[in-house]
Amino acid sequence: MTTNNQLNEPLQPILVMMSYRGGERLQRCLDSIAIAEHHFKRIVLSITAAEDSDDMRMATDFQQQHPKAEVICTKVELPTMAHQAFWIDYLERTGATENDWIYWLAYDDQVRTRGIGNLVDENGNWPLTRGTAYFGPWAMRHEQADQIWSGNPAAALESWTSFPLGGPLKLAVAEWVEFQLRQPTYMQMSGSVAALANHQQLIHSFPKKTGPMRIEMATAASPNNYKVEEFPEPISIIYGRPNSDRSSYGKAARKQDIHLFAALSRYLAYHPSALVPLTRTVAHVTIGHLRALSRRQSVSPEKWEVRGTVDP
Repeated sequence: MTTNNQLNEPLQPILVMMSYRGGERLQRCLDSIAIAEHHFKRIVLSITAAEDSDDMRMATDFQQQHPKAEVICTKVELPTMAHQAFWIDYLERTGATENDWIYWLAYDDQVRTRGIGNLVDENGNWPLTRGTAYFGPWAMRHEQADQIWSGNPAAALESWTSFPLGGPLKLAVAEWVEFQLRQPTYMQMSGSVAALANHQQLIHSFPKKTGPMRIEMATAASPNNYKVEEFPEPISIIYGRPNSDRSSYGKAARKQDIHLFAALSRYLAYHPSALVPLTRTVAHVTIGHLRALSRRQSVSPEKWEVRGTVDP
């Protein structure tokens, strides 16, 4: 386990919250952060809206009650990757290093404090190992775009995974990516934990990544990583929609494959042992694209894998 020698502080990630739809959903997200704030080294609330917006007032009100919070504002609404670059630049200017861990929270999702409490040790240290990126599992609630979720907050939640059911909770990066592209499972950045260096590499790489699809795999495929691991239980609650664009890998995802392949090529330069699984992956995806273009085969839909249920 990595240790933190700075003033004997526990090993904790920086929480970065990227606002999305705002309003009641943003407040729901902030309420969950308030309960869990002691589990994080820093809390950065990145608001993509005007400085005089309701969302910004909501964030600054939160900051007044929780001085640990740092509020930054893009002043205009930004798409995901531009917003990603904005908060990375802020962290770089305010003392964060490439070895700092980032708990990435967006889409108005929630921190699951119970899961984090069951994860950390008696001193508050997170079990984070350098060279590993952590994705999932995720506790899932279904919510429609035009109606905020209003179900029973005490009801059990499905626990969704991006790992093969019955398989290990830790895979080599190349194996995890290969599994995702051969039979895509539902994936989420919200609640992921990875080193800041992973996010920096994603933003500064060429060709420039323009959209959020494939962001999970592109983040994991940082040359700094050897493994992708899943926590024993969810540390975030996701609000998803079964009929949303995230339920299938369509044109938006395929457009991002050129960036993903570039990321995998860079990864291979640092990790030659990944040659075989990555070659299989690129070949499989290329053949799938050609068949989709010729309309001989549809793109594989995401597979929703549920490990079981957990309490909120």
